[in-house]
Amino acid sequence: MIIDLGCGQAKTPNAIGMDNVALPEVDVVHDLLDFPYPFDDGCADEIYFNHVIEHFSLVDIQRILKESHRILKSNGTLYIRVPHIYSVAAWADPTHRMAFTFTSGSFFDLGADKAYYKELNNRWKLISTSSRVIMFNWKRYRMRKVDTWISNLFARFFNWMLRQADFPGSADILVKILPVFFVEIEWQLCKPEQ
Repeated sequence: MIIDLGCGQAKTPNAIGMDNVALPEVDVVHDLLDFPYPFDDGCADEIYFNHVIEHFSLVDIQRILKESHRILKSNGTLYIRVPHIYSVAAWADPTHRMAFTFTSGSFFDLGADKAYYKELNNRWKLISTSSRVIMFNWKRYRMRKVDTWISNLFARFFNWMLRQADFPGSADILVKILPVFFVEIEWQLCKPEQ
């Protein structure tokens, strides 16, 4: 089973969508801060948060991830997508409460230096960090094609930097100095076997 929590109108294909508003894509109307969620323990193979967790405080994010941990199967995958802190999109929405860098995903990882503050029943293994880039968001067709080509080039470069052990923070610095319209971060986390 695939569950898209906070799906809004952009539900992940083949997923059960949950949100607090009864929109056409929403299958289960339920607030993310109302625990427990209406799903059984260990029922999901994959869980998606597509531009959701940045709308919550750190305490609420920890509670949401703990509940996600409960409903995800062992070795299941959690996908989290957020706007990068230096991207215009990070602060364009006034309901955003948190901002993230590429390296923020390591704070969810049980093997990270800061893992000591995590609860034992909310442990994750960070599998990967990747990016998607939109440089300028042109309206004209010809410029959109150029923008797409440049954006894909920068995304490949950022993703190469993120795979290098010595460079993950360098990708954050590069996003800060480039005139990018939108940079999306995706963390892929796994629920380890207990």
